[in-house]
Amino acid sequence: MPINTQYAGYEDGLKKSTQVKDFAAGDIKVKSKGEDYLPKLTGQTQAEYNAYLNRGAVIPAVSPTVSAITGAIMRKESLIETTIVNIESNINGKDQDVKLFTCNAIAELLLSGGVGQLVEWDNELNAPTVKTYTKESLINYSYDYIVLTQNYTVRDQKDKFKETVHTEYLELTYDESGNYIQNRWRKTKNGFAIVEVLTPTNRGAPLKEIPFVFVTIGGLGIANTDPLLLNLSNVNLNQYRLSADQRHGLHWTALPTLFVFGAIADDDGNKKQIKVGAGSFNHIEDESARVELLEFSGAGLASVKSAIDDDINTMSSIGAKMLTSEQGGVKAAETARIDASSETATLSTIANAIDLMMNEIFRIIDEWAGTTGSTYAINRDFVDVKVDPQALQAYLQTYLSGGMSLDTFLNLLYKGELLPKGITPEDEADRIEQGGNDFADNTPPDNLAL
Repeated sequence: MPINTQYAGYEDGLKKSTQVKDFAAGDIKVKSKGEDYLPKLTGQTQAEYNAYLNRGAVIPAVSPTVSAITGAIMRKESLIETTIVNIESNINGKDQDVKLFTCNAIAELLLSGGVGQLVEWDNELNAPTVKTYTKESLINYSYDYIVLTQNYTVRDQKDKFKETVHTEYLELTYDESGNYIQNRWRKTKNGFAIVEVLTPTNRGAPLKEIPFVFVTIGGLGIANTDPLLLNLSNVNLNQYRLSADQRHGLHWTALPTLFVFGAIADDDGNKKQIKVGAGSFNHIEDESARVELLEFSGAGLASVKSAIDDDINTMSSIGAKMLTSEQGGVKAAETARIDASSETATLSTIANAIDLMMNEIFRIIDEWAGTTGSTYAINRDFVDVKVDPQALQAYLQTYLSGGMSLDTFLNLLYKGELLPKGITPEDEADRIEQGGNDFADNTPPDNLAL
């Protein structure tokens, strides 16, 4: 079989991740795919279809949800312990820091269901780097090989400003001695051929494992899992199609149409011109003639709008809460607790996968760099639970009246993120005991004002 052979289920997975990423990209990208997402109506010409397509609207749902989830997980800095120089500020050899690297990995889990990271040694930097491969770029794998696609450019020999992008295949495998090698395949006139063979080493010693880390929501290991936001994109697709139908219907029925019944003529037998619009006046002498404005009535379009509203509510419940307006009133405490726990369960699962990925990457990098003990711990405090002024005042009054210990009061301030950054309840208790104060004018910080 040729090097571009795909594993079973690849095409199905590609279709799903492509859909999610298209809807994340938004209206222009979705419409550029034409009938892939919006089939023609029966009998439509191409011009009519183009107008029909352009009337539809894709409500932004996928991209805001990615931003919201990523923001919740990355709300606080991850805890990184490492002695590897510059790895935190330049993990990929292109000045990308660990935070942005992690954000991109979270986005790939949401949009495609998995992401791969290849650890390599950069001779120019004299340091290990990590190159990201999307799930779509992994086309085949087994216990002894992984095949990845990547692009390369060729400059036109006659025009230095013109370059052509081509696809090549990077095979991560083992040689006859069990050493890790990379075979670079390209298509030639005689078919696919290896154009380069690399044997990466660890300080001169060949590697016995492929330094490729792939993670899905289920953990480490290559698997063809669905994108986490596939269901959201499915509802978004349905909303887009309903929107096109609704606006297409409005285009044909929104404005009343004038109909004239009977023969309308002047005294000379010529057809009389009818004026339409405010400020005009018409006199019809023929008693048998009549003029009416015909306009749409019925629940057809209202039913479509109701279905669109249902899709918006469904997308909101899946994750894109910013799509619906805030409801009046105060949410019950138990309802808020249940909502928060369901969100946290999803965020925790993603955070677990990222933790596994990053710690495995650091394990490999430690081996390559000759270091030990590098660890990574992602933030698990996903929800902003800052205390409102009324609650803070109640806490303070309870403490001052003797109904709450200082330790409990300080822990409440800590959980509400009202202590200075980096200060624990124990640190604050020590500072109080010592009479210490970080504020020269003895005034409390703004976030402690009642």
